[in-house]
Amino acid sequence: MIILEDDLYVSPYFYAYAIQSLEFYNNDSRIGGVSLYNQPVHEISGYPFSACHDQSDVYFIQFPSSLGQAWTRTQWKEFRDWYASDPDLSMTGIPDRILRWPATSWKKYFCGFLMEKGKYFVFPRISFTTNFNDPGTNLKKAINHEGQTPLRLFGHPYRFKPLADSRCIYDMHLELTAACIDQLSSHLHDYSYELDLYGTKDLKKVQTPFLITSRPSSRPILGFKRALKPHEMNIIVNLEGDDFVLTRVDDVIPVVNRHERILSNYTYFYTRHILGSKTQVYHYLTKIKNNFTAK
Repeated sequence: MIILEDDLYVSPYFYAYAIQSLEFYNNDSRIGGVSLYNQPVHEISGYPFSACHDQSDVYFIQFPSSLGQAWTRTQWKEFRDWYASDPDLSMTGIPDRILRWPATSWKKYFCGFLMEKGKYFVFPRISFTTNFNDPGTNLKKAINHEGQTPLRLFGHPYRFKPLADSRCIYDMHLELTAACIDQLSSHLHDYSYELDLYGTKDLKKVQTPFLITSRPSSRPILGFKRALKPHEMNIIVNLEGDDFVLTRVDDVIPVVNRHERILSNYTYFYTRHILGSKTQVYHYLTKIKNNFTAK
């Protein structure tokens, strides 16, 4: 089954890709569906997202796609059976921000399903769909080009990789899993940790004693610079600095200077050329961020 919303534009190769990917992952019980869309934005923070590369054309996120997706009969039935059981989303561990999405959002229920069942969506590195961000049920007016992403214009044999062999597996916050980090480097093997590089995780829902985060800590253990992209590369290569810290979860402290934080994020993700006072730029960027994260 393939679902395409009416504001999507598709690659001429979307159908061939959907069929091949569904056939490849048909027998993997940890796959909850296949995305035809490459994820360009971190939906909670509104900042850009890009996945690390390995020797495949796909990566995995414990997060559903809603801008072009495909399921096998079995995958879809598993979700429908779970949904029919009237699940309590607050008990699935999904982020509070997602819990506040409107009742019309089927996507938040699929988030709960993936989280509770330990499943992942398969995402392509180059998109087979793109989006015009036209007004609709959950978007009252066109406010940005958040949905736009480069579209695949050439077909070729696709390099799929089983989930078990991937080094590009992301959690619901679009943070690379510690298991992937530890397969690519050895300097963190003594710690049980999660990544929180976007600084959006609910601390009370973190399942490990340690966290690598962009938020400040009262007792940081290790520090990493934020220079390479995507930002988890700084952790993988152990680039020392003080932009990210390894810390106990209990030692993470609230962000006090929101002006400095938003400016720092902007200069890393976008550009250094910012005009105006810090307060003016802060309010301008806050407005942009609110537009990106509107649901």
